[in-house]
Amino acid sequence: MTSDSDAKSVASNLAKGRVTYVTDWTRIMKRGIPMLALPIILLVLILISKNFYFLEYFHAVSGSIWTGIDLFMGIFIAHIMRGLRPEQRTEIAMRLTPIMLFFMPSIATVTITAGIYVALSLGIPLFSPYFEAAGIVAVSMIVVGFVIFLPNELRIFLEIVHGTNNVRKIVRLTMINLNLAAVMLVLQIAIIFLMAHFATGVPL
Repeated sequence: MTSDSDAKSVASNLAKGRVTYVTDWTRIMKRGIPMLALPIILLVLILISKNFYFLEYFHAVSGSIWTGIDLFMGIFIAHIMRGLRPEQRTEIAMRLTPIMLFFMPSIATVTITAGIYVALSLGIPLFSPYFEAAGIVAVSMIVVGFVIFLPNELRIFLEIVHGTNNVRKIVRLTMINLNLAAVMLVLQIAIIFLMAHFATGVPL
Protein backbone atom coordinates (compact mmCIF):
# COMPACT_ATOMS: atom_id res chain seq x y z
CA MET A 1 0.00 0.00 0.00
CA THR A 2 1.28 3.47 -0.86
CA SER A 3 2.16 5.57 2.17
CA ASP A 4 1.16 9.20 2.58
CA SER A 5 4.76 10.25 2.04
CA ASP A 6 4.93 8.29 -1.24
CA ALA A 7 1.69 9.87 -2.40
CA LYS A 8 3.01 13.32 -1.55
CA SER A 9 6.24 12.54 -3.43
CA VAL A 10 4.35 11.51 -6.55
CA ALA A 11 2.15 14.59 -6.33
CA SER A 12 5.24 16.76 -5.93
CA ASN A 13 6.89 15.15 -8.95
CA LEU A 14 3.76 15.67 -11.02
CA ALA A 15 3.69 19.33 -10.05
CA LYS A 16 7.31 19.64 -11.17
CA GLY A 17 6.56 17.83 -14.42
CA ARG A 18 8.62 14.78 -13.53
CA VAL A 19 7.51 11.22 -12.86
CA THR A 20 9.73 8.17 -12.57
CA TYR A 21 8.63 5.43 -14.93
CA VAL A 22 10.14 1.99 -15.16
CA THR A 23 10.52 1.87 -18.94
CA ASP A 24 12.17 -0.99 -20.78
CA TRP A 25 13.68 0.97 -23.66
CA THR A 26 15.14 -2.23 -25.12
CA ARG A 27 11.55 -3.27 -25.83
CA ILE A 28 11.16 -0.10 -27.88
CA MET A 29 14.26 -1.03 -29.86
CA LYS A 30 13.04 -4.60 -30.43
CA ARG A 31 9.75 -3.30 -31.76
CA GLY A 32 11.22 -0.33 -33.59
CA ILE A 33 14.10 -1.91 -35.54
CA PRO A 34 11.86 -4.32 -37.53
CA MET A 35 9.50 -1.40 -38.25
CA LEU A 36 12.47 0.56 -39.59
CA ALA A 37 14.00 -2.26 -41.62
CA LEU A 38 11.01 -4.02 -43.19
CA PRO A 39 9.81 -1.24 -45.57
CA ILE A 40 13.39 -0.58 -46.72
CA ILE A 41 14.07 -4.28 -47.34
CA LEU A 42 10.84 -4.64 -49.33
CA LEU A 43 11.67 -1.64 -51.51
CA VAL A 44 15.20 -2.89 -52.17
CA LEU A 45 13.88 -6.31 -53.19
CA ILE A 46 11.33 -4.70 -55.53
CA LEU A 47 13.95 -2.47 -57.13
CA ILE A 48 16.21 -5.48 -57.65
CA SER A 49 13.36 -7.38 -59.30
CA LYS A 50 12.74 -4.44 -61.70
CA ASN A 51 9.05 -5.28 -61.66
CA PHE A 52 7.11 -2.06 -62.33
CA TYR A 53 3.81 -3.54 -61.16
CA PHE A 54 5.23 -4.37 -57.73
CA LEU A 55 6.94 -0.96 -57.59
CA GLU A 56 3.74 0.94 -58.31
CA TYR A 57 1.76 -1.28 -55.95
CA PHE A 58 4.31 -0.77 -53.17
CA HIS A 59 4.26 2.99 -53.72
CA ALA A 60 0.45 3.07 -53.49
CA VAL A 61 0.31 0.87 -50.38
CA SER A 62 3.16 2.59 -48.52
CA GLY A 63 1.70 6.00 -49.33
CA SER A 64 -1.71 4.89 -48.08
CA ILE A 65 -0.17 3.60 -44.85
CA TRP A 66 1.74 6.85 -44.35
CA THR A 67 -1.36 8.97 -44.98
CA GLY A 68 -3.49 6.73 -42.76
CA ILE A 69 -1.07 6.97 -39.85
CA ASP A 70 -0.88 10.75 -40.15
CA LEU A 71 -4.67 10.90 -40.25
CA PHE A 72 -4.95 8.76 -37.14
CA MET A 73 -2.16 10.53 -35.26
CA GLY A 74 -2.90 14.10 -36.29
CA ILE A 75 -6.64 14.00 -35.68
CA PHE A 76 -7.74 11.14 -33.43
CA ILE A 77 -4.74 10.60 -31.15
CA ALA A 78 -4.18 14.36 -30.81
CA HIS A 79 -7.83 14.80 -29.80
CA ILE A 80 -7.60 11.98 -27.26
CA MET A 81 -4.32 13.24 -25.80
CA ARG A 82 -5.73 16.69 -25.08
CA GLY A 83 -8.26 15.19 -22.67
CA LEU A 84 -5.77 13.14 -20.62
CA ARG A 85 -3.67 13.87 -17.55
CA PRO A 86 0.07 14.51 -18.06
CA GLU A 87 1.16 11.09 -16.80
CA GLN A 88 -1.39 9.40 -19.08
CA ARG A 89 -0.13 11.41 -22.04
CA THR A 90 3.41 10.34 -21.20
CA GLU A 91 2.47 6.67 -21.11
CA ILE A 92 0.85 6.96 -24.55
CA ALA A 93 3.81 8.95 -25.89
CA MET A 94 6.20 6.20 -24.82
CA ARG A 95 4.08 3.56 -26.51
CA LEU A 96 3.95 5.62 -29.72
CA THR A 97 7.74 5.93 -29.85
CA PRO A 98 8.43 2.73 -31.87
CA ILE A 99 5.99 3.89 -34.56
CA MET A 100 6.89 7.57 -34.62
CA LEU A 101 10.66 7.22 -34.25
CA PHE A 102 11.33 4.16 -36.41
CA PHE A 103 8.39 3.37 -38.69
CA MET A 104 7.36 6.88 -39.75
CA PRO A 105 10.77 7.93 -41.16
CA SER A 106 11.11 4.54 -42.86
CA ILE A 107 7.68 4.54 -44.52
CA ALA A 108 8.11 8.18 -45.56
CA THR A 109 11.51 7.50 -47.13
CA VAL A 110 10.44 4.43 -49.09
CA THR A 111 7.21 6.09 -50.28
CA ILE A 112 9.03 9.11 -51.68
CA THR A 113 11.82 6.96 -53.15
CA ALA A 114 9.37 4.57 -54.79
CA GLY A 115 7.44 7.57 -56.15
CA ILE A 116 10.57 8.92 -57.81
CA TYR A 117 11.26 5.54 -59.44
CA VAL A 118 7.65 5.31 -60.61
CA ALA A 119 7.89 8.79 -62.15
CA LEU A 120 11.10 7.89 -63.93
CA SER A 121 9.62 4.61 -65.17
CA LEU A 122 6.57 6.42 -66.57
CA GLY A 123 8.77 8.97 -68.32
CA ILE A 124 7.14 11.90 -66.57
CA PRO A 125 8.95 15.12 -67.57
CA LEU A 126 10.97 16.21 -64.55
CA PHE A 127 10.50 19.88 -65.40
CA SER A 128 6.76 19.81 -65.99
CA PRO A 129 4.70 22.18 -63.78
CA TYR A 130 2.94 19.21 -62.17
CA PHE A 131 6.17 17.41 -61.30
CA GLU A 132 7.76 20.59 -60.00
CA ALA A 133 4.71 21.26 -57.81
CA ALA A 134 4.84 17.68 -56.53
CA GLY A 135 8.57 18.13 -55.86
CA ILE A 136 7.93 21.27 -53.79
CA VAL A 137 5.34 19.45 -51.71
CA ALA A 138 7.66 16.44 -51.30
CA VAL A 139 10.55 18.67 -50.16
CA SER A 140 8.19 20.35 -47.67
CA MET A 141 7.27 16.93 -46.31
CA ILE A 142 10.92 15.97 -46.00
CA VAL A 143 11.71 19.17 -44.10
CA VAL A 144 8.79 18.73 -41.70
CA GLY A 145 9.50 15.03 -41.21
CA PHE A 146 13.27 14.92 -40.93
CA VAL A 147 14.18 18.40 -39.68
CA ILE A 148 11.46 18.83 -37.03
CA PHE A 149 9.49 15.61 -36.44
CA LEU A 150 12.38 13.13 -36.23
CA PRO A 151 14.61 15.25 -33.92
CA ASN A 152 11.65 15.69 -31.57
CA GLU A 153 11.16 11.94 -31.44
CA LEU A 154 14.87 11.43 -30.76
CA ARG A 155 14.62 13.84 -27.84
CA ILE A 156 11.66 11.88 -26.47
CA PHE A 157 13.58 8.63 -26.88
CA LEU A 158 16.61 10.06 -25.06
CA GLU A 159 14.36 11.07 -22.17
CA ILE A 160 13.23 7.45 -21.94
CA VAL A 161 16.75 6.02 -22.27
CA HIS A 162 18.24 8.35 -19.66
CA GLY A 163 15.38 7.62 -17.27
CA THR A 164 14.71 11.28 -16.47
CA ASN A 165 11.20 11.12 -17.95
CA ASN A 166 10.44 14.82 -17.86
CA VAL A 167 6.66 14.63 -18.26
CA ARG A 168 6.22 18.17 -19.53
CA LYS A 169 8.99 17.79 -22.10
CA ILE A 170 7.75 14.43 -23.39
CA VAL A 171 4.15 15.61 -23.59
CA ARG A 172 5.10 18.92 -25.23
CA LEU A 173 7.24 17.27 -27.91
CA THR A 174 4.64 14.57 -28.53
CA MET A 175 1.86 17.12 -28.98
CA ILE A 176 4.07 19.11 -31.38
CA ASN A 177 4.64 15.97 -33.44
CA LEU A 178 0.96 15.08 -33.43
CA ASN A 179 0.22 18.56 -34.79
CA LEU A 180 2.96 18.06 -37.37
CA ALA A 181 1.26 14.81 -38.38
CA ALA A 182 -1.82 16.87 -39.21
CA VAL A 183 0.36 19.20 -41.32
CA MET A 184 1.85 16.19 -43.10
CA LEU A 185 -1.66 14.92 -43.79
CA VAL A 186 -2.53 18.16 -45.60
CA LEU A 187 0.69 17.94 -47.65
CA GLN A 188 -0.03 14.31 -48.54
CA ILE A 189 -3.54 15.18 -49.72
CA ALA A 190 -1.98 17.90 -51.88
CA ILE A 191 0.53 15.54 -53.46
CA ILE A 192 -2.15 12.86 -54.03
CA PHE A 193 -4.16 15.55 -55.82
CA LEU A 194 -1.20 16.13 -58.15
CA MET A 195 -0.56 12.40 -58.57
CA ALA A 196 -4.10 11.97 -59.90
CA HIS A 197 -2.92 13.93 -62.95
CA PHE A 198 0.04 11.60 -63.45
CA ALA A 199 -2.23 8.55 -63.20
CA THR A 200 -4.95 9.80 -65.56
CA GLY A 201 -3.16 12.33 -67.77
CA VAL A 202 -6.11 14.66 -67.34
CA PRO A 203 -5.01 18.28 -66.70
CA LEU A 204 -6.16 19.93 -63.52
